[in-house]
Amino acid sequence: MRLGNLASVFPEWLANYAGIILLIGIFVNLAAGFVQSTHSLTIPSMRDDLGISYTKAGLLITVAGAIRIGAAFTAGTLAPRYGSRYMIGAGTIVTGLSMLLLGAAPSYSVALVATAIMGLGSGVSLTPMIGLVAPWFALGNRGTVAGLSAAGGSIAIVVAGLVIPPLVSNSPEAGWRHTWYIFGGLVLAIGFAAVVFLRDRPVEASHWGNQSQRRAPRGAWPIGVYKNPLVWMLAYLGFCSGVASGVFNTFFGSYLSEDQGVSLGATGQLFLLVGVLSIACGILWGNISDRLGRGQAFGLSFLIQGIGFALFWLSPAMAAFILGSILIGLTMRAAFTLCAAASGDYVQAQFASTAFALVSVGAGLGSTLSPIMSGAIADNFDISLVFALGFGVSMFGVAGAFFLRRPGDASHSVS
Repeated sequence: MRLGNLASVFPEWLANYAGIILLIGIFVNLAAGFVQSTHSLTIPSMRDDLGISYTKAGLLITVAGAIRIGAAFTAGTLAPRYGSRYMIGAGTIVTGLSMLLLGAAPSYSVALVATAIMGLGSGVSLTPMIGLVAPWFALGNRGTVAGLSAAGGSIAIVVAGLVIPPLVSNSPEAGWRHTWYIFGGLVLAIGFAAVVFLRDRPVEASHWGNQSQRRAPRGAWPIGVYKNPLVWMLAYLGFCSGVASGVFNTFFGSYLSEDQGVSLGATGQLFLLVGVLSIACGILWGNISDRLGRGQAFGLSFLIQGIGFALFWLSPAMAAFILGSILIGLTMRAAFTLCAAASGDYVQAQFASTAFALVSVGAGLGSTLSPIMSGAIADNFDISLVFALGFGVSMFGVAGAFFLRRPGDASHSVS
């Protein structure tokens, strides 16, 4: 059956080849989600196995984030000119191979190299994938589509919460290694699927594509994107989100299991709760932004997220941990979804990946600085204060959201 015949069952934008693009996007986000979320539950046993401090553990993620910044910016700049398909596939394959290397790492130095390569691969793959939303989907649907795509990253949190605790409990020394082997193999398969099924533009998808969508020209350099103040505001909001996410991903597990005495099983259940909620979170906030506007959605999501961090910081009790996890779960993927949707709002559709690349620089700076700062805070003061950092940066996100206006009626969307 041709995909076009499914229009009576699914929305029009899912009943053609755009549905395939969205599906691959979900899987690529899943791969990137493994990179960002797996550390939270593997760092405690990795620290014991490799004999490293909190600061060194934070440095692993900081190095990966720093390289991801450059990789994302470069990929986003080159994608409009040379295409995204093979860039996404190759980056995802490299990410999977680096996960396997991290699982086999005999020392801290090898682990550092592996996480650095992981940052390179995930940066090269994710940014062009986000950029494909604009040429394949209309402005009024991008928030919802970005939320569906971002659900892949949330599913990664759920999978991590289900898989990692049993692996580590059954093998305290090698369980974290088995985790990276399993996820690395899955990410490799996603990379090969991306090479086979992705298409850069609707017109390249033959009879499945929407032939009414005009082909975006290749060859231009996206200079205008770097002059757009609204794109820079998105980068600022991405920075706030990156810092907050870095706090959670790096020290959620260590804080609960090592500082508060919560069992690894209970910690994994809370992590799983966050992941389950964040699956719907991206879709929810994407839909809210389609209806109310990106700025209003950003402000509200940062406010709720900040309250969640404040509960971890100011009220270290199980009830507060549960409520805080719920609030963070409901907002964890919000900023990513909103940045992904808004990246195509203020520029021509073929330059959406470049806009998201610039946003990724902001988010990457945040996620790069956050683990090393949080690690230093945990080593020299109190680990609970890392959540004060998460609260503060969330409030800065609320303030910045007031300056993000709706895009004008003149859209450059292809679809």
